[in-house]
Parts: sequence; C-alpha cells; structure tokens
Amino acid sequence: MNKERSCREQLLARKAVFDDKNILNVEYLQRKELVVEKGGKRRVKNRLLMSGYLLIQVKMEEYENDMGLMVKRFPGDTFKLILDTPGIKFFVNCEEKKPLPFRPREIKRLFEMCDDAHLEVQQNVQFDYQPGDVLDVIEGAFAGYKAEVISVQGEKILGQLDMFGRVVPAEFTKEQLCKVK
Repeated sequence: MNKERSCREQLLARKAVFDDKNILNVEYLQRKELVVEKGGKRRVKNRLLMSGYLLIQVKMEEYENDMGLMVKRFPGDTFKLILDTPGIKFFVNCEEKKPLPFRPREIKRLFEMCDDAHLEVQQNVQFDYQPGDVLDVIEGAFAGYKAEVISVQGEKILGQLDMFGRVVPAEFTKEQLCKVK
C-alpha cells in the first residue's frame, strides 16, 4: 500500500507542477476486511484490492479527424506525464501508446467490491446478532461448528449447535462468534 500511496502522491504533485487539467482522479482500491486473530480478537484491516495498480481517471481530448468527425483520444502530454512519474511502469490496457479506458460496468464492479466488503465488516464489528442468525464459532470448545442464535442477553449469546444429530444448547461471548456470509 505504501508504493501505491507514494506513486499516487507523486503523480498528483506532478499534475500540479505541470498544471495538467486532464487528470481528474487517481485512486488505489482498498477494501476493509475483518481479520480474526488467535484468541478470537477481531481487527479491521485495509487490504489492497489490486496490489500494485492505480486507477487514473483522465478527461479525453476531442479532435477532428481526417474525415471531419469529432473523435476522442487520450491526451499525449498526460500520457507522458503519467509514464514519467517514478514508480509507474506502464498502462495495463494499452495499444500502441494509446491507453484503453475501462468500461463503466467494469469500474462499477471494482468499486462495488470495495463497498460490499465495507458493509460486511461493519456488520461483524457492530455485533448485530439477531435470534435465528447462523454464526460460525471461531473460538472455544465448539470452534468449527455453526451455532444458531436463540437470544442475545447483553454480552452473552445463547445459541444451539447441531452435534451428532442432537441439538445442544450453548452460551457464547461475542468474541467467539462471527457472522456467516
């Protein structure tokens, strides 16, 4: 994440120095993940969705081609400005020095991957367990089993497990359980 961050900062600084009006936005995609450590401790970590890549939104320039039609193209000065930024090697979608833009649905899907993960983490961190929820047991004697929530009483969660064909009641703490996707 540090390399992506430094490349992003350098590119934005070069944009300001060269007064480039075509670079609209520079991002690296992160998603929040819930990490369960030994001992059942939960932490939220930012993980890169596409390690080593930056997404750069560029305003295309319009020009009139030989046939008199208005055509959009990637600005040449902006192309050089991006490639001359330390740490940036090349474009992923590039054909003869002409970067190809992502389709809108591809960009939407990438950003949705970040947003969905964030919502899932919020759900798990807030411990919003309701009766009827099926949860993974991640710590304690019943680790590896799935438990159905019967009731939530403050810090205690009363649940039941299906063990060897029998329903077994059990009491859990919030740290012992994790919501199933």
